[in-house]
Amino acid sequence: MRKSNTNLEEKIKERTLMLLETKEPYEIGMRDIAEVCGVSATSIYLYYKDKNDLFHKISQECLVQLEELMMNQTKAESDSVKNVSSALRAFRDWCFVNPRKAMLIMGKFKADEQAPKEEMDKYYVCNRMGKLLLDKCVSENQLKSENTLMDTNVLIYGLWGCVESVLQKRSDIELWSRQVEYTDRFIEIMLKGLDGE
Repeated sequence: MRKSNTNLEEKIKERTLMLLETKEPYEIGMRDIAEVCGVSATSIYLYYKDKNDLFHKISQECLVQLEELMMNQTKAESDSVKNVSSALRAFRDWCFVNPRKAMLIMGKFKADEQAPKEEMDKYYVCNRMGKLLLDKCVSENQLKSENTLMDTNVLIYGLWGCVESVLQKRSDIELWSRQVEYTDRFIEIMLKGLDGE
């Protein structure tokens, strides 16, 4: 695939995200994307082998943004447990600020199961970062974990479940406007469950 026009490539991703605001990924074809970009479908294929390739690139860009936000939040903390909490809150905040992107990358876009391991790892940057933070807490005897990879995934996807319950209006109606308090409570409960004292 030829990469000659970065402006067009960015436009393709931006317009695809606009389409994804109102349609599910399975409802969108390359012709739909080409139409909203004002180019031929052939032009899209110069940059992406198919729509799933395009969706993967969008997903990975969102995950890079999310990872950067989480890293920035943890730089402000010197306490290891507060770092885990700050990373989880950064994840939660990004999801609430970018609800559609969060719904897409956490539930609609599927990882490319045929991709090499180094490509697959890009889908799990938050998990990898969380594991490093939790490993540090365990090594300092601040938290307990027999399996930090599993516990990190429970923290992230459990928190995502709370976030999604608000975004999808599945939680109790009273919690829709108390989303930060609700998700903070989840983080507090989960970290107490790993408390090393």
